[in-house]
Amino acid sequence: MDKRAYFLALPLLGLLGYLALGQHTLPEGPGKDLVLAKCQACHDIGLVARERLSRDRWDAVIEEMELQGLRLTKEEREAILDYLATYLGLTPPPEAPPDPGAQEPRTGAQVYAACSGCHGPQGEGNPPNFPPLRGHVEVLLKAEGGREYLALSVLFGVMGRITVLGQTYEGVMPGFTWLSDEEIALVLNHLASWGAPQGFKPYTPEEVKALRAKALTPEKVLEARRALKLP
Repeated sequence: MDKRAYFLALPLLGLLGYLALGQHTLPEGPGKDLVLAKCQACHDIGLVARERLSRDRWDAVIEEMELQGLRLTKEEREAILDYLATYLGLTPPPEAPPDPGAQEPRTGAQVYAACSGCHGPQGEGNPPNFPPLRGHVEVLLKAEGGREYLALSVLFGVMGRITVLGQTYEGVMPGFTWLSDEEIALVLNHLASWGAPQGFKPYTPEEVKALRAKALTPEKVLEARRALKLP
């Protein structure tokens, strides 16, 4: 398969991976969290976890993802390439070192790293593919029903055409059900820190747990959004 055909096949592989490979996990190693944050935001991690490619092939895959809108600093790109080439390369990976920070509590900003690959480090968005969150979240939280919709969109994703701050977007946002209730609450409160109505009550893990029980599809979440009276 030539390079062009390989890249053209990636979207289809991504869809198939999303449907069938959700149980794959990444091996432990330096850079794993960064790969999860930057890759899982836009497609199922199973597509990445099952591959075994050379460093050059992984470099080409990252290049293609960047052409499709993925934002990486030079340091992030090098760290991701090192991880993929080492732990998902053509030779057996080394034994993973212990993670001294594994037991430390996470912050909302750290959880948001899973969103920043598409929506930008400061929620500024990446048009025409990914809408901004800064400014838009405040609008949602002020709308009747917007608080619940925001949580549902993070949990279950959104699929379909939406208009955000006057610009139309049509794509697929994956759900983040793999995050814990506490992590979902943390990232929602991080988003709210960019703008929330007076009297805003922080999301709690218990609130997220109750919403998780709805088990909606991205299309159903879109219907919930269309019911909001957004300006």
